[in-house]
Amino acid sequence: MSWYIAVFAIALLLRAYAIDFGYFNPDERINDAARVLAGELVPTQHFYPPLNNYLIAVSLVVLFAVGLATDMWASVDGFRQAYFDDPTPFYLAGRYLTAALSALIAPLSFDIARRNGLTNLKALAVSVVVSFLPVAVMMGHVAKGDSALAAMCVATLWVCIRRWQTGPETRSDIMIGVAVALALSFKQSAIFFAGPMALAMVFVLGRSEGLSHTLKSLGIIILVSASLMPILNIGIFLDLDGFFAFQDVQTVMSIKEEDGFAVGIPITFEIFGSVLLGLNPVFLGIAAMSPIWLASRGCGLTARKVLLAGWSANAVGTVVISLLVGERQPDHLFLVQLNIFTIIAVLVLMDMLSRFYGFARIVLVGIALLGFGISFAGSIEVLRQAAYPPLSADVIDYLSEEHGDRQIKTTLVLPIPKTRAAQQLEHDRLIRLATKYETEQPSFQSERLITEDADNALFYSMIPFAMYGLEDDATLDEDYTVTLHTWPLQPEEWTIEYWLDKGFEIFVVDNLTALQTESRSSFIRDFFQNIEERCALLRTFEAKKPIFLEYDVIIFDCSSV
Repeated sequence: MSWYIAVFAIALLLRAYAIDFGYFNPDERINDAARVLAGELVPTQHFYPPLNNYLIAVSLVVLFAVGLATDMWASVDGFRQAYFDDPTPFYLAGRYLTAALSALIAPLSFDIARRNGLTNLKALAVSVVVSFLPVAVMMGHVAKGDSALAAMCVATLWVCIRRWQTGPETRSDIMIGVAVALALSFKQSAIFFAGPMALAMVFVLGRSEGLSHTLKSLGIIILVSASLMPILNIGIFLDLDGFFAFQDVQTVMSIKEEDGFAVGIPITFEIFGSVLLGLNPVFLGIAAMSPIWLASRGCGLTARKVLLAGWSANAVGTVVISLLVGERQPDHLFLVQLNIFTIIAVLVLMDMLSRFYGFARIVLVGIALLGFGISFAGSIEVLRQAAYPPLSADVIDYLSEEHGDRQIKTTLVLPIPKTRAAQQLEHDRLIRLATKYETEQPSFQSERLITEDADNALFYSMIPFAMYGLEDDATLDEDYTVTLHTWPLQPEEWTIEYWLDKGFEIFVVDNLTALQTESRSSFIRDFFQNIEERCALLRTFEAKKPIFLEYDVIIFDCSSV
């Protein structure tokens, strides 16, 4: 047991270090978790199953108890008000939970190694390498369901190995059903691993145990998963129409048929070879040749047939996802696949070290050390960026000192109070678009309404992007059910003159080059090209945390346009 605790602690430490990296990720739905405590089980944005919200809500209950004990607040009302005054502790509670769920991959991979006949030291090597997967370390800092999804898919692989080794056993079947239900409850994209894995296991078990035992196991697994899903995701069943409406939007956001067939495959391959966002070139090479070793007679891994099934299922899932999404491949898209390929690759490498001697072993040791060294350096870089102060503080200081009396339009979230007039302008826009698209009207919590300008308040508002995936030119012609906040881009808003007429003269832009060249919207590309060509450049701030979506910031004055 001490081995399992040790590897979990290593993984948790990596994910908890500098977990307050200075700002909030826009995909962290802490507000939906807080609403759960008020009895609202249906998320405001129903793109994904709500289990992650429910678990973060539990972490907020723990935070409440800790706050009571340390005099951070004295009552439920004080707890609620603290959320509106400074939500940072609430985000950190969600992030620590995410870090812990992500760190579960370490003991799971340790036990997978032990179940395949590796010694404790080699199993330790497997779990440590997996713990240092840079993209997993990065995503462990963000309170999203992706890390938990990856952990539950690894748990599915682990319990499939257990099922193979125990033979026909109802307990193992139930455990697989639980793992699959949990994975699907964190994110429905779990199906891209669980589906192919189910088919692969039917083939593997069918050949060794016969079809009747295999189909009985499959039936138990499906029954357990189907029984748990409504319990774990009650919010879906309380608002089925809303959930399906958001899935319609999700399809438009994620599946890009206009990209052409297989255009995403080279992008996927590039991601997998990346040091910070993928396996790194060394482990990618080992992962690619792993099925050859697993199918060979020289392989000594005791559950190699299940590992081969897992590799095949993972490969199929990777290709299917890449074909579906085309060029739209965010950093975390393949987190499940990267974790599973890493586990299998390092298992194969450790097994080969046991089978070869002399010069061949020296080469293998060199390859192992090089691969781990690259991952180690990548993870250290992730943690270095996490600990570095965000540049938004410098941007705010500059704006306050030099342009505090002017109206500012920004792509960068500015952690400073805005004026009452600026907030009202944003609210009026939301109401106008909700009316235009006949969605429900937005609700504004009274605690967030500005009644009096703070001394340091700036008149600023965000440049109104559409949700990621809905900004494409093609989306304007898509026939989908528009829900609150999921409207397409508004073309009239993407001219400099539109905002000048409303009094905005200062434009704060981060990631300018990408907006000009990589956006799928011609309106966005042209807008930011015009800003650079027609406006005066005032100041540039260099990003230090790009892995955490911080980019170079450029400030323009467009008053002379």
